[in-house]
Amino acid sequence: MECKIFCQAYAKINLHLAVGLPDESGYHTIESIFSKVGLYDSLEVSYSESPFFSIEVRGLEQYCLPGMDTLTKAANLWYAKSKVPFSILVDCKKVIPVKAGLGGGSSDAASLLAVLQQIAGKNALDCEELQQVARQVGSDVPFFLSGFPSALVRGKGELVEKVKVPEKEVLLVMPTGFDISTSQAYKALDARRESVPLVERYSLSFLLSLLQKNCYTWNHMLYNDFSPCTGHTEFYDSLNRLACEYSGFYSLTGSGACWFFVSEQKDKLLQLQEKITLLFGSKVRMWLAPLMQ
Repeated sequence: MECKIFCQAYAKINLHLAVGLPDESGYHTIESIFSKVGLYDSLEVSYSESPFFSIEVRGLEQYCLPGMDTLTKAANLWYAKSKVPFSILVDCKKVIPVKAGLGGGSSDAASLLAVLQQIAGKNALDCEELQQVARQVGSDVPFFLSGFPSALVRGKGELVEKVKVPEKEVLLVMPTGFDISTSQAYKALDARRESVPLVERYSLSFLLSLLQKNCYTWNHMLYNDFSPCTGHTEFYDSLNRLACEYSGFYSLTGSGACWFFVSEQKDKLLQLQEKITLLFGSKVRMWLAPLMQ
């Protein structure tokens, strides 16, 4: 008998993102503050018992080749450890933009892993095995799998510690004319550091204490190391000029290309949204959403 489970996979923003130097294998460690926002992909997971494991994903054809998505990767890695066979069909209604720094693919994967754990029952993976799978899928997946609305994320994404961020509203601004490859963003950051030395870092305890204050005070304290490395300076410089007239927090999320503004007052973001629409028209897509609590 076929059964269905529906779930929502929420986007995230990086309120803060400090990137370390690459290790011998080329991987970078991070210190980051992740927060989920109320923008999400919808997953409909149909499953039935089967002598063999299979996974089919629909809805992502315009973004990647069949079998090359994070949902398929997560499911196959989960089965490789669990050996619990199901026939799985996932219909994904994609709303979170790709190559935006919003973690959509990682969130989708984490949501499916949670479903697989649920339907496996007593045959589900233990916590350590599940974390191993999450890390193999992607560095953001452990955060989404944690269930925390906001968290301090360190290392290569595997160290996730819950933090409290008060209620805020967020305006997401995504350019339609370009996106940013994460791997290229890391290469640009490493190249920039060959000529521009690392600045002195604020302590994590200080940065975490800022979260309880008015978000305007976050500016120039919380930061994103990728901000100077995005290219497309005309677009981001224009947003920066608008930000100077705005009394909230603003930054890039992840390695881009999405920019965001945070405020305690929704009406200020609505006014800002009107200005951005007049300036860019159809060159941007925007979403107004709360930080998840």
